[in-house]
Amino acid sequence: MNEVIAMELGKRLIPVAILVGALLALPVIAMARTDPATAEALWQTCRAIGKDPAASVKACTQFLDSPEGRLPRFRTYGFSNRGNASVSLQRYDEALADFAEALRLDAGNETAYVGRGNVHFWRGENDLALKDFGQAIKLDPRDANPQHGRGNVYFNQGRYEEAIKSYSEAIRINPKFFNAYSGRSNVYAELKQTDRAISDLSQALKLNPTYVNALVNRGNNYVLEKRFDEAIADYGRALALKPETVLAWSGRAGAYGLKKDYQHAIADFTKALDLDPSYLNARYGRGQAYKELGQLDLAAADFRNILAQKSDFLNTRDLLADVEKSGAAAAVPPSGANVAPMAGALAAIKAQRRVALVIGNAAYPQAPLANPHNDAADVSARLGQLGFEVVTGYDLTLAGFSDTVERFVAKAQGADVAVFYYSGHAMQVDGENWLLPVDTRVRSLFDVQQFNVSLQRLLQTVDTQAKTTLVFLDGCRNNPFADALKAQLKAQNRAYAETRGLARITVDSPDTLVVFATQPNDVAADGVGRNSPFTQAFLANVGAPGVEVETLMKRVTADVKAATGDKQRPERLSGLTTEFYFVPPN
Repeated sequence: MNEVIAMELGKRLIPVAILVGALLALPVIAMARTDPATAEALWQTCRAIGKDPAASVKACTQFLDSPEGRLPRFRTYGFSNRGNASVSLQRYDEALADFAEALRLDAGNETAYVGRGNVHFWRGENDLALKDFGQAIKLDPRDANPQHGRGNVYFNQGRYEEAIKSYSEAIRINPKFFNAYSGRSNVYAELKQTDRAISDLSQALKLNPTYVNALVNRGNNYVLEKRFDEAIADYGRALALKPETVLAWSGRAGAYGLKKDYQHAIADFTKALDLDPSYLNARYGRGQAYKELGQLDLAAADFRNILAQKSDFLNTRDLLADVEKSGAAAAVPPSGANVAPMAGALAAIKAQRRVALVIGNAAYPQAPLANPHNDAADVSARLGQLGFEVVTGYDLTLAGFSDTVERFVAKAQGADVAVFYYSGHAMQVDGENWLLPVDTRVRSLFDVQQFNVSLQRLLQTVDTQAKTTLVFLDGCRNNPFADALKAQLKAQNRAYAETRGLARITVDSPDTLVVFATQPNDVAADGVGRNSPFTQAFLANVGAPGVEVETLMKRVTADVKAATGDKQRPERLSGLTTEFYFVPPN
């Protein structure tokens, strides 16, 4: 999977906030007109570009239209500020017009030259950018920002020694300029001086511990040093700060793959693809991981998807040919071997359209769980081996839950079988069951209804899409959310049923099976190993050939009872009228 890592590092993150130092350097203007409070408020919002660029543009416009904003000594900075805010919004033409006006009013406005240089940088106009940064340096040699900007341009041009010199000068002028450390680290990484790159990124993170780009880039450099655990930790910190960071998901997946932890690699690559389906690096890496696990159909599907978008992407064509050849070889029985049952089962599986939604929620801020990530990754991988097209979600917020279910429902329409597998926190309130997103709120009954997912409504949505629906709920874990709600309602002298776990439900839809990890009004264990007791038993039995699903669940129940000393007893509620086999008989 080294190609994936190489591609990740080739798409190195240039800090977006290259304007930050310039913005902080803008002057604080003392107002002296009839309404100083209003003018000062507009000016402060106009300057606060990092907080809300759109609000800054609006405030700058209002300030420029005010009496204070028409004064020459203030007006040039009003245009500079609005230009910088427009740069943050990638409205480059508007930014250039504002910087031009600022410089028309005051040809010595160094901030405007820096801002215009940044616009030229983002537009790839390197010569114009260097000219503006050079003029800014002449006007104020003590400002680190144009040195940093010039370093960015030199880096893009491959002029690495000059880039290092510019970044180093920015750091000399302002030793706390964390973006300059990050920029210089990019140069060191390109020069394969990863120890220096890591040192600079560590200094940037010391100055700004929440700097997501630096965490991702340091993770990339740790991978190059084969320090995979440290890389995984950095990617994890980046995702905790900004869960939508595609490069962090894909980077961590690559690190897992290099550790040969292919199931976790697949899970992270899948998350990256959920966020950006067009990201070929992630699809390429996932295809390789599927190939390593022997899931050749899934690997081939990923490789074909890549070639449909880009016919010459790395060595994808060779990998696809190799997978197809291996798949054909695997289908040829060895001499004297009786493989008819497996061949018959594969034919039956391929004749069905199978879809699955698997969710693992673990990162609850106040009540984290140990195993749902593993549960979801392992169940997703196993179902993929059994011919299911799997949608996997990890640590879903309420909005993420809704989006993921919507994607699954679209896939499930007309399918022969749909599986929903949930591992995470859940609770019952007044006989209704709720699945808890990681941003759950349960401070009141209103919160429960507004900020959680109704199991009953979810089942009504899912079980009408496919011919057969199978639901597995490993979400009966005891959790502090229910206890907190109970205490809150008791403090308000409101009734609350003394129940635990999930409530028994009625299965009204035909050909639907619902399985709880434990019996109603009881709690299931999270487990002390890799998986919960229920998931461990499910994985051990689901691949058994020729075992009908209700019989299979009897075996799962027996295994769970044995593993928990009879403390946990799964319960199934069935409306099935037809037989279903995960692995059909011959």
